[in-house]
Amino acid sequence: MKILIAEDSALMRKAIGKTVVGAGFTVVEAVNGAEALARLRKNSADIALVILDWNMPVMDGYEALQKIRANSDYSHIPVLMATSDGAEEDVIKAIKAGATSYLVKPFTLDQMTKQITDLTNRPIAKTHH
Repeated sequence: MKILIAEDSALMRKAIGKTVVGAGFTVVEAVNGAEALARLRKNSADIALVILDWNMPVMDGYEALQKIRANSDYSHIPVLMATSDGAEEDVIKAIKAGATSYLVKPFTLDQMTKQITDLTNRPIAKTHH
Protein backbone atom coordinates (compact mmCIF):
# COMPACT_ATOMS: atom_id res chain seq x y z
CA MET A 1 0.00 0.00 0.00
CA LYS A 2 1.05 3.58 -0.64
CA ILE A 3 0.85 6.90 1.15
CA LEU A 4 0.65 10.06 -0.92
CA ILE A 5 2.63 12.98 0.50
CA ALA A 6 1.74 16.40 -0.96
CA GLU A 7 4.29 18.85 0.40
CA ASP A 8 6.22 21.61 -1.39
CA SER A 9 9.23 21.38 0.93
CA ALA A 10 11.65 18.67 -0.25
CA LEU A 11 13.05 18.43 3.29
CA MET A 12 9.62 17.80 4.80
CA ARG A 13 8.74 15.28 2.06
CA LYS A 14 11.94 13.39 2.85
CA ALA A 15 11.31 13.41 6.62
CA ILE A 16 7.67 12.33 6.28
CA GLY A 17 8.72 9.80 3.61
CA LYS A 18 11.14 8.12 6.04
CA THR A 19 8.30 7.75 8.54
CA VAL A 20 6.00 6.34 5.84
CA VAL A 21 8.61 3.78 4.72
CA GLY A 22 9.30 2.90 8.37
CA ALA A 23 5.58 2.21 8.74
CA GLY A 24 5.75 -0.29 5.88
CA PHE A 25 4.26 1.84 3.11
CA THR A 26 5.53 3.01 -0.25
CA VAL A 27 5.82 6.77 -0.76
CA VAL A 28 4.13 8.64 -3.61
CA GLU A 29 5.26 12.28 -3.69
CA ALA A 30 3.64 15.45 -4.99
CA VAL A 31 4.87 19.05 -4.70
CA ASN A 32 1.42 20.67 -4.78
CA GLY A 33 -2.30 19.89 -4.66
CA ALA A 34 -2.72 19.63 -8.43
CA GLU A 35 0.10 17.10 -8.67
CA ALA A 36 -1.37 15.22 -5.70
CA LEU A 37 -4.69 14.85 -7.53
CA ALA A 38 -2.90 13.58 -10.66
CA ARG A 39 -0.97 11.02 -8.55
CA LEU A 40 -4.19 10.01 -6.80
CA ARG A 41 -5.92 9.39 -10.13
CA LYS A 42 -3.11 7.01 -11.17
CA ASN A 43 -2.73 5.22 -7.83
CA SER A 44 -6.11 5.54 -6.08
CA ALA A 45 -6.57 1.78 -5.63
CA ASP A 46 -3.28 1.55 -3.71
CA ILE A 47 -3.39 4.75 -1.64
CA ALA A 48 -4.05 4.09 2.05
CA LEU A 49 -3.62 7.70 3.21
CA VAL A 50 -3.06 11.20 1.80
CA ILE A 51 -0.87 13.59 3.78
CA LEU A 52 -1.49 17.17 2.65
CA ASP A 53 0.43 20.32 3.44
CA TRP A 54 -1.90 23.34 3.58
CA ASN A 55 0.38 25.99 2.05
CA MET A 56 1.57 24.90 -1.41
CA PRO A 57 1.89 26.67 -4.77
CA VAL A 58 -0.46 26.03 -7.72
CA MET A 59 -3.16 24.36 -5.57
CA ASP A 60 -3.09 24.44 -1.78
CA GLY A 61 -3.92 21.53 0.48
CA TYR A 62 -7.35 22.86 1.39
CA GLU A 63 -8.43 23.05 -2.25
CA ALA A 64 -6.95 19.59 -2.90
CA LEU A 65 -8.83 18.24 0.13
CA GLN A 66 -12.12 19.61 -1.25
CA LYS A 67 -11.47 17.99 -4.65
CA ILE A 68 -10.52 14.65 -3.04
CA ARG A 69 -13.74 14.64 -0.98
CA ALA A 70 -15.82 15.58 -4.05
CA ASN A 71 -14.59 12.57 -6.07
CA SER A 72 -16.30 9.28 -5.17
CA ASP A 73 -13.29 7.30 -6.49
CA TYR A 74 -11.20 8.44 -3.53
CA SER A 75 -13.46 10.27 -1.13
CA HIS A 76 -13.09 7.27 1.26
CA ILE A 77 -9.29 7.68 1.60
CA PRO A 78 -8.25 9.24 4.92
CA VAL A 79 -6.61 12.67 4.62
CA LEU A 80 -4.15 14.03 7.17
CA MET A 81 -3.56 17.77 6.97
CA ALA A 82 0.02 18.43 8.10
CA THR A 83 0.76 22.12 8.22
CA SER A 84 2.53 24.90 10.06
CA ASP A 85 -0.78 26.73 10.21
CA GLY A 86 -2.32 25.73 13.51
CA ALA A 87 -4.96 28.46 13.69
CA GLU A 88 -8.05 26.96 15.30
CA GLU A 89 -10.37 28.30 12.57
CA ASP A 90 -8.24 26.58 9.90
CA VAL A 91 -8.30 23.28 11.78
CA ILE A 92 -12.10 23.53 12.00
CA LYS A 93 -12.33 24.53 8.31
CA ALA A 94 -10.22 21.50 7.28
CA ILE A 95 -12.18 19.05 9.44
CA LYS A 96 -15.47 20.43 8.07
CA ALA A 97 -14.11 20.01 4.53
CA GLY A 98 -13.42 16.34 5.28
CA ALA A 99 -9.91 16.12 6.70
CA THR A 100 -9.67 12.95 8.78
CA SER A 101 -7.01 14.40 11.07
CA TYR A 102 -4.74 17.43 11.49
CA LEU A 103 -1.11 17.69 12.56
CA VAL A 104 0.57 21.02 13.20
CA LYS A 105 4.26 21.53 12.34
CA PRO A 106 6.69 21.19 13.86
CA PHE A 107 5.59 17.67 14.73
CA THR A 108 7.77 14.78 15.83
CA LEU A 109 8.25 11.68 13.72
CA ASP A 110 6.58 9.74 16.55
CA GLN A 111 3.50 11.94 16.19
CA MET A 112 3.48 11.33 12.43
CA THR A 113 3.94 7.58 12.95
CA LYS A 114 0.99 7.54 15.38
CA GLN A 115 -1.20 9.39 12.85
CA ILE A 116 -0.22 6.94 10.09
CA THR A 117 -0.96 3.98 12.37
CA ASP A 118 -4.29 5.40 13.55
CA LEU A 119 -5.48 6.48 10.11
CA THR A 120 -4.52 3.29 8.26
CA ASN A 121 -5.43 0.90 11.08
CA ARG A 122 -2.07 -0.75 10.63
CA PRO A 123 0.09 -1.78 13.57
CA ILE A 124 3.66 -0.57 13.32
CA ALA A 125 6.56 -2.47 14.80
CA LYS A 126 7.98 -0.49 17.69
CA THR A 127 11.65 0.29 17.39
CA HIS A 128 13.65 0.71 20.56
CA HIS A 129 16.09 3.61 20.67
